[in-house]
Amino acid sequence: MRTPIVLPDLGAAPVRLTVWFSKPGDVVFEGDRVVEVAVAGATFDVSAPATGRLIERSAWPRDLLTPGQVLGVMESETPDV
Repeated sequence: MRTPIVLPDLGAAPVRLTVWFSKPGDVVFEGDRVVEVAVAGATFDVSAPATGRLIERSAWPRDLLTPGQVLGVMESETPDV
């Protein structure tokens, strides 16, 4: 199942992506920090929304971001039923 990594609403200040902590192909666990953004002189970590593999990055360092923007996509395995 594909799960987007979405930038939350951090207020009215401009938000820039500063660094990715994971690269495509990396396995991350729900709650792990995967990307860092800068807002109003502070940094904020965006966490993995699920456990799985990062398969796509949709934003890059120094990009100006908007709330709700998809930063990347994860692929998680669904358990057999």
